[in-house]
Amino acid sequence: AYPSVFGRDRGTAISNCVDAARGGYFVEVPTDGPHYGYPEGSWFHYDDDTCDHDCMISEYFYWALTSILETQNYPGRYEDIRREWELNTKDLVRFKDPAVYALLTDPEYKLATKAPDGNYTPSAMVISEN
Repeated sequence: AYPSVFGRDRGTAISNCVDAARGGYFVEVPTDGPHYGYPEGSWFHYDDDTCDHDCMISEYFYWALTSILETQNYPGRYEDIRREWELNTKDLVRFKDPAVYALLTDPEYKLATKAPDGNYTPSAMVISEN
């Protein structure tokens, strides 16, 4: 769905967000930048050299959405993940990466707005009898 937005090709909305978060477009993991190999100012520094740009999009989508949903925001978590991802809260994503925040919170795409918590109310589901 929405290939120009969420597609894996260079130039899609999500791909452009990844490139901004990494400080540029990289086919391979950079090694000479001051920020875990990435340029200064980057906030996504995935360093698995088996993960190509397509894979980076998946990793980035995960980090951004779970941070927006506040599932990365608990004591000690930032210290555990900062080498790879610096925006572990909804507010950090909103202010540091407004493009992906706008994309992942746009109601048109019907992405999660609340993290699963294991408590479900089946009777609240609308079931069509077609």
